[in-house]
Amino acid sequence: MSIRKFVLVDDDAFSNVICKMMILHTVTGSQVTAYDVPEQCLAYLKNSVGAVSEKQILLLDINMPTITGWEFLDEFETFPKAVKDAVSIFLLSSSVDPCDIARAESNPLVCGFISKPLDEEKIVGIIEWRLAHGLCGQPTVKFKESGV
Repeated sequence: MSIRKFVLVDDDAFSNVICKMMILHTVTGSQVTAYDVPEQCLAYLKNSVGAVSEKQILLLDINMPTITGWEFLDEFETFPKAVKDAVSIFLLSSSVDPCDIARAESNPLVCGFISKPLDEEKIVGIIEWRLAHGLCGQPTVKFKESGV
């Protein structure tokens, strides 16, 4: 698998630890950076203009106390195209609200909606989808979990 860089954004530090362990176990040689404060991730991405050349998969929680995943996406929308092209965003959430799923499907920045917990099958599916569909940016086909 050629995608090895992952970014986790979730206010639940325990969830970040579990997801990080699962990714490291599933993707040999992967690098995982976790943020429990979404604004810190936005600052990292914003300040890495030109430095974000390696493709990354960003797993974003929806319900967070300081800013929501939706607000994160609104801010990310303002970033340079080079940054947006290098980052494939998947919502990773425990939400089962059909409105959240529909909103994710209609957002051009979101490559797919994944329900927690993250497991090996979902990680492999994300990577396979990402490799098959190239840059995210404005995907015409969204990632779908098996069984969803």
